[in-house]
Amino acid sequence: MPTLSIAIPLEAGEDPTGDIALLIADPKASLEVVVGAMAGVEMPVPLQELAAGDSRVKLVSTEAAHRRMLWHATLSATEGEWISLIRPGDAIEPDLHQMVSYIDSFHSNVDALGWNAFQIDPTAVPGKTSSIAIPANYQIHTFDKTHMLKAFFHWENSLNVPKMPFGLYHSAVRRTLLDGVLLLPTTDEWQTPVPQYEWAGKVLLFAENLAFCDRPLSAINARPYTPVMPTADTYFLFHSGLGITGAVAETQFHVLRELGSPWQVGDAFVRACMIDCILETEREAFIAKGNAYFESLQRFNGGALEHLFRPDFRGPQPLDLRRGLKDNVLFVERFLGGAQTATEFFRVARAMLAPVGLICGGVTAAA
Repeated sequence: MPTLSIAIPLEAGEDPTGDIALLIADPKASLEVVVGAMAGVEMPVPLQELAAGDSRVKLVSTEAAHRRMLWHATLSATEGEWISLIRPGDAIEPDLHQMVSYIDSFHSNVDALGWNAFQIDPTAVPGKTSSIAIPANYQIHTFDKTHMLKAFFHWENSLNVPKMPFGLYHSAVRRTLLDGVLLLPTTDEWQTPVPQYEWAGKVLLFAENLAFCDRPLSAINARPYTPVMPTADTYFLFHSGLGITGAVAETQFHVLRELGSPWQVGDAFVRACMIDCILETEREAFIAKGNAYFESLQRFNGGALEHLFRPDFRGPQPLDLRRGLKDNVLFVERFLGGAQTATEFFRVARAMLAPVGLICGGVTAAA
């Protein structure tokens, strides 16, 4: 059994061959990469050739018709002791298998590991993008689960999405936790464009102990969110057609409903809805989104929260152009070392970060 499985769900037009080649460059690395293709999607020829030359790369054709079930099918095909999931175009630490092995040895009660992940916009234009923050710290800490439950399900201190570094997407869980979640009753009727929040919610609910590494261990190819109207039979007042905040709320609602629990929110959720509107830089888009959220708030819980919803249009915000080390955070240019993609940025930034071997071999993690 490999120490780590990295799951990569594959949709039409995607090719993770280059990213996978970096992960398996070390022939001794105890990992497997499982690529699951959505129904009707053929594996790219270079990927097939890569898999033919390395048994650690497993290609799985699925019958999944949408993203949520694709993730479920891909994860079901993994065999590692720990599991993480990324999407094509994302980058993840090739030595992550060492990190989770270290967790096994020194934090054997931890079953979910989170970390900082760079958000890299592939459409960024030089001179028109903010700095990227690189944490200088690299300690591993345990996290209070109650605090994270409040942060996720009650939206405490959130922006337009909850602060949630745990789950499967750019984080990792033990096999025992994954298998337990996979056994939960589920249905392919409900669809969501953001299954990472479904897994974040379920992992958080069922994890026993959480650990977090300050050192960034991956980079996300940060695609802009595209609203998707839900199907009529799964309609919920706050839904994926409103914006990313609505999509997360809809996901939370369904996760809790499957477990027989109500979805309850308050002032912090309304603030998140307002932030989602404020982030719109075009007035027409701001007005349309604001009206849609307000209509849902009017209908939710007898309109008890609608009076709190008062977003103001701010237009484009000033760029954060800070550079250098400030309070244990190193601010660098988005195109560091000429990096265009998330993979290229992570490759350059990784040369500036503490090696995983040092963290796991020469540093005592904070308990």
